[in-house]
Amino acid sequence: MFKVIIIIFFNLTIVFSQNINELFDNGNEFYSQNNYKEAISNYEKILENGFFSEDLYLNLGNAYFHESNFGKARWSYEMGLKLNPINSDLKNNNNVNKAYIDGYIELPKNNLIDIINIFFQSLSLSQFLLINSYFILLTAISFFLMKVFQLKVLKRIFYLMSIIVFISVLITFTKNIWDQNNLYAIIVDEEVIVYSAPFLNQAIEQSVFYRGNKVKIHQKTDVWIEVSTFDGRKGWIRAQDVRNLY
Repeated sequence: MFKVIIIIFFNLTIVFSQNINELFDNGNEFYSQNNYKEAISNYEKILENGFFSEDLYLNLGNAYFHESNFGKARWSYEMGLKLNPINSDLKNNNNVNKAYIDGYIELPKNNLIDIINIFFQSLSLSQFLLINSYFILLTAISFFLMKVFQLKVLKRIFYLMSIIVFISVLITFTKNIWDQNNLYAIIVDEEVIVYSAPFLNQAIEQSVFYRGNKVKIHQKTDVWIEVSTFDGRKGWIRAQDVRNLY
């Protein structure tokens, strides 16, 4: 009985994978025909099924860009960059897209914060973890060689690798904390009214955020999120007006 369940599960996985590939191929076909709405529909269905990749986010961003939906295009590019921050196509297309965003808010200059942010955003968390695994493997090898050959130089290498592993794990842990405390979203509605409290009332309207700008999330309810922008404005907007970058 257990074997039958495994076989059924395996076959369902294959069929499901084929459906995802079919959606991606269909999306690419629609894109090549300049039918960007249908391409977006196929790409979004893949995301709804819990599948994502750099190429998917790149193609989806490009399709949204051609539809002049620069907010969702930026969201898609930046989601791809979270998977691989050094993807040149995602970086270049995201920069081009930013030029079309109304009221684009530049990130304020802060040398120390900039350096820290560039470092932590240079690789994804999974890439940091992969580097850790390599260092741990090298440390294990150095420990094995030290025990076998009993040489002082191998002992020093082992100690050095142990220090490197400790620093690498500490950096990865800090990266995880940094990401959790720096949650962002992209405005996807054309114009979003900012309120001083989490409810609709003209008397507490503060300002307007334009589609495509990035906001930092501070707290949220089921319907509202408190956000701030890089130019210092802060307030409450509806959760439906953004797409989260996490």
